[in-house]
Amino acid sequence: MKYTTLALSIVLFTVSIQNVKAQDPQFSQFYASPIYLNPALAGATDRARMGINYRNQWPSLTHSFRTVSAYIDYFSKAYESGVGVIVNQHRESFLDFKSTEIGAVYSYKMPIADGVVFRMGIQLSYFQKNVNFDELVFGNQIDIDNGQIIGPSGEAFDRGLTVNFLSASSGGMIYTKNFWIGAATHHINQPNQSLVDAESKLSRKYSIHSGYKLFFTKGRRLRTIEYQFQERSATFAINYKSQGGFNQLDAGVQLYFQPLVIGGWYRGIPIQSVNTVIKNESIIFLVGLELSKDVSFGYSHDFTVSKLAGSTGGAHEFSFTYSFGQIKKRTKRDTILPCFKY
Repeated sequence: MKYTTLALSIVLFTVSIQNVKAQDPQFSQFYASPIYLNPALAGATDRARMGINYRNQWPSLTHSFRTVSAYIDYFSKAYESGVGVIVNQHRESFLDFKSTEIGAVYSYKMPIADGVVFRMGIQLSYFQKNVNFDELVFGNQIDIDNGQIIGPSGEAFDRGLTVNFLSASSGGMIYTKNFWIGAATHHINQPNQSLVDAESKLSRKYSIHSGYKLFFTKGRRLRTIEYQFQERSATFAINYKSQGGFNQLDAGVQLYFQPLVIGGWYRGIPIQSVNTVIKNESIIFLVGLELSKDVSFGYSHDFTVSKLAGSTGGAHEFSFTYSFGQIKKRTKRDTILPCFKY
């Protein structure tokens, strides 16, 4: 079993170096990391907000794949604009690969009809990626009888390599009280991310996200300053993305019985296949809780349904969001974005 796990880790990382190098890390709770999804969502709550997301993918493997994203944004009613900063870090323990991103975001909100709002956003990010070849394992180092790593490889590499570059992204979203549709393009300039003397462009990532919120009968009135009723709703959403020849679809529903959120969705494209293997990836379940009107917490788990099921341990994901500051007085033309909460 130990040898099988080691072999699987090496195979998966090799695949990631050859193919997934063109893909960005992902979050199952994509609306709990709004700026990461679409720059147009900076300041989307019409007040100040900060949040953090953590994802541990395939924890059963010998080597880990972990991603952390933190952001803060603010909306100015006077300028109908949102500004934000996002920091992302993705680490893979095999080769100690690390990718760090620091991005600045600006968005603009514009009513285009009665009850219809358009938001657009732009983002400029600084990236640093590095890798440590000291931990690279070659086939001639593995004892096939017991799976142990023996002796040096005989290969000569620099101890560590680093690359720095800038990436530009943009996005837009149109929404009403019940419906939204948005799109974003990341890495518009396709920067060179090669760690050696060669060219390896970071492929553009295209995403389309849409959904509809169905409101139920309201719950009891909350004892807050706004004195609002508890929301009862079901939100149906999809998120499609494509990057570097790969594509993926997330589709599901979240039930919001304030302060509780439960949800589930499917990841994959069952009408497509790769080498006769259907593109099923995960079934995802989520539970979220509003600890107060300003603080919310979410947990989700990806249950792998592909042929890797039983070997990877799926993925654990946590999100935390804190909103603060006063919402400026809304007019009848102001429309609240009806997206997923997580």
